[in-house]
Amino acid sequence: MKLLLIRHPAPNVAKGLCYGQTDVPIVDAWQQDAEAIQVWLDHHFPDKSWQFYHSPLQRTRRLAQALNSDSSAVDALREVDFGLWENRLWSDIPKVEIDDWLDDLVASAPYQGESLAELLKRVMAWFEQIRQVDQDTVLVTHSGVIKVLLAALCHMPLEQCFRFNPSYSSITELDIGPDFAMLNRLGAGDWVK
Repeated sequence: MKLLLIRHPAPNVAKGLCYGQTDVPIVDAWQQDAEAIQVWLDHHFPDKSWQFYHSPLQRTRRLAQALNSDSSAVDALREVDFGLWENRLWSDIPKVEIDDWLDDLVASAPYQGESLAELLKRVMAWFEQIRQVDQDTVLVTHSGVIKVLLAALCHMPLEQCFRFNPSYSSITELDIGPDFAMLNRLGAGDWVK
């Protein structure tokens, strides 16, 4: 099974905003990203038939539907819920709260939202159903979802998922076997010409 993880285009928000599951708009130039991604897909996989899924948030939905009008919205692909931190600047969040989170990145959620472990559980419960179908798949989603999914599929400790840093509108490519995933391309936006 071929799996492509595409991160949404840049959001049109104040720099440093914690937006998680907040349904924020995307930059006006997002359609250029969509066109470049489509060109990349057509070049690298000209005859491939994909099943497309996306988070229901507009920053993923708009890109997914531009790439494939039949893309299906899936709640499990929403970004991590940052609870009380949503719509706040990271610089306005008390350092002690951020430090508490970083001390136990996997299980803690001082913001009273979702922990990374809860995010992973939500994403994998849905993804395992898709994996059983064994059809080439594109997920248009969020950084947090991509990070935890990569950690799980590549058998890395979840606390190391921060080492993955997919850029906006990037493509991460994996081949999923019965027991493991091979990471072919880490979402670096290298499709841009």
